[in-house]
Order: sequence, then C-alpha cells, then structure tokens
Amino acid sequence: MRSAPLCGYATEPHTRPDCGLTPVVAFGATRLCASCAARRSTLGKGQRPRPLQAPAVDVLTWLAAAERDLRAARHALHAAVRRARQRGHSWQVIGDQLGISRQAAQQRFGQHCNQDLLDGLGPWGV
Repeated sequence: MRSAPLCGYATEPHTRPDCGLTPVVAFGATRLCASCAARRSTLGKGQRPRPLQAPAVDVLTWLAAAERDLRAARHALHAAVRRARQRGHSWQVIGDQLGISRQAAQQRFGQHCNQDLLDGLGPWGV
C-alpha cells in the first residue's frame, strides 16, 4: 500500500509545527502544503507553482506506513550485516560502515548473526 505524498516539510515538526502535511502546490519536485507554501522564502522563486490534487494525508495512516518502513529497514540492515559476516568482514569494518565502534556493532548484531551462522538458519524475524 502506497501512502499519500507529503509536504516537503512534513518530516520537520520541530521547524514547521503548523505544516498541513497534504501538499497543495509543487515548485519543481518540491511539494508544499498551503501553510509551508505561504512561509517559503526562496524555494521555488522563479518557478511557476503547479497546483496539486493530492488526497488528504491521514497522520495515523502515515504513522503505520512509517512503522512498516522502519521494520523493513531493520530487517534489511540485519540481513546486510549477516551477509557481510558470511563473507568474512570483521566487526571493525562493519562498525566503520555504520559509523559505530566495533564493539557496538558486535553487541547490536552479534548474538543473532553468530547464532544463525552456527545453526545455518535463514533470516530471523525483526
């Protein structure tokens, strides 16, 4: 299920608390709700606004979609770490790729990864 398009500032509630979420106009590839379009400074200057007819964004539907995306991303991350370990990459190299220490990578992923390698099991649930 694909969620409705969002205003370009929908994911910035700390800077745009009044964002309406549902885009009504586009400047190039950037979609804006009425509130954010009224507050724009230089975004889209010199471009003709393109009116949009997007379905209204339901924040709870967006919340559920974000949770599904997060679960899928976690699953992909765990699978990628497992594949890296299967191919002989060290925890140091994996940690470097993730921007964390070797110890943090091993603590976060090691238990599942090492046990699956020993058992020869398929991907684990997240």
